[in-house]
Amino acid sequence: MKIVTDTGCLIPVEEAKKHQITLIPLQIAVGEKNFRDYLEIGSEDFVELIKNKAAYSSQPAVGEVMEAFESLEETLHIAMAKGLSAAYDAASSVVKSMETHHITVFNSTTLAGPQQYLVYLATKLRDGQKSVKEIVDRMSGCLRECDSFLMPVDFDFLKRGGRLTPMAAAMSGFLKMKPVLTQSQNRERLEKFTVARTWSGSIGSVIDEMVKRGVSAKHKIYISHALNMDAAKQAFDAVVAKIQDADIEILKLTPAMITQGGPGCLAIQYILKDEA
Repeated sequence: MKIVTDTGCLIPVEEAKKHQITLIPLQIAVGEKNFRDYLEIGSEDFVELIKNKAAYSSQPAVGEVMEAFESLEETLHIAMAKGLSAAYDAASSVVKSMETHHITVFNSTTLAGPQQYLVYLATKLRDGQKSVKEIVDRMSGCLRECDSFLMPVDFDFLKRGGRLTPMAAAMSGFLKMKPVLTQSQNRERLEKFTVARTWSGSIGSVIDEMVKRGVSAKHKIYISHALNMDAAKQAFDAVVAKIQDADIEILKLTPAMITQGGPGCLAIQYILKDEA
């Protein structure tokens, strides 16, 4: 079975090769230049490049999606959340145009850390000779308890991408404070969660909410940052202080992900671990 995903999962290219994962890059436009996320530009170079230029991210190139689907091998494509990206709709359209039945496109309804968790889970189950249906069922079980919280530092990126609810877009005036966004109920937009005065206040509000929801060692917690390791470490320490035996991983956001919250942004996410 072939496992395909996009770079929204934050899996490095070499790791993807190691686990036999086909990685399709999201696209980034900076001025008149276009880049393939992760493959043609790294996060550090990207942040330097956009200091005085606007940046936009978009779905993977249709040609690259078609190339990934050319094999007659049974294929499972795990796409970044519908609504937060057009990657799922684009892949679904390609499958429809090919009139094929051996490709399953799965809307992960998430991105970054939890999407990465699902891809690695699918890879492990594939290697264990599990069927596509069982893999999809197991991933869906994990998504029963999954959420994301984003602390942006530049709302212009988010507003350009159209990923905000009207209420969240109105928060752009709070940037002297520390706003926190979360996924909407249908997981297709970002909406207001809270506003705090400091990083510690924002992080504390998110972790208190996670504790209230029963997030525990049964969940995988991801802290992803746009070249802001200080805030990531602050979040890591705060999670450890509140959640016993927390399973936490710190990840660096790709250029395409940085276009959502701007350089310096921070994301805290969790997903229920597969225990089947």
